[in-house]
Amino acid sequence: MKNSLVILVLALFLSGCGSSPSESKPSAASPSPTVAAATSEAEHAHSAPHGGMLVEFGEEFAHLEIVLDAAAGRLTAYALDGEAEASVRVKQPAIEIAVKKPAATVVKLGGVANGLTGETAGDTSEFTGQSDALKGQAEFEGVIKTISIKGRSFTNVAFQFPKGNEAK
Repeated sequence: MKNSLVILVLALFLSGCGSSPSESKPSAASPSPTVAAATSEAEHAHSAPHGGMLVEFGEEFAHLEIVLDAAAGRLTAYALDGEAEASVRVKQPAIEIAVKKPAATVVKLGGVANGLTGETAGDTSEFTGQSDALKGQAEFEGVIKTISIKGRSFTNVAFQFPKGNEAK
């Protein structure tokens, strides 16, 4: 009998009184679903896991993170998924970046093999290359000539370092 009474009291307590969540009315401080969706979309951003900047391909299809070692003029690029969280292998031996400013040059980033992941120079997520034109530079304009990532090809993708190419 005592157990039945405890269960009944507990059930009444948990059910509460008033309206169910599906019947609740939005408060004046809560944004409408349309405003919340727009705010969420505007705040949607990715961070570069290696401290570089991101170049977006397609609409959130994939990213290429570019890291500049200005002292050495070395560029390292990492192929990433649409959320810029996981590595994606690219089946090409190199990526060419045409640098427009500060000086016109082409930087060839060769594929980097990685024994731990089994990546090879023609099937890797990391590319690196060097250019004396980038030594001491903090900013530059570039164009990724061509990349085939996750089965899709992209050509002449422009970006500004360190801003990237995603609309803000």
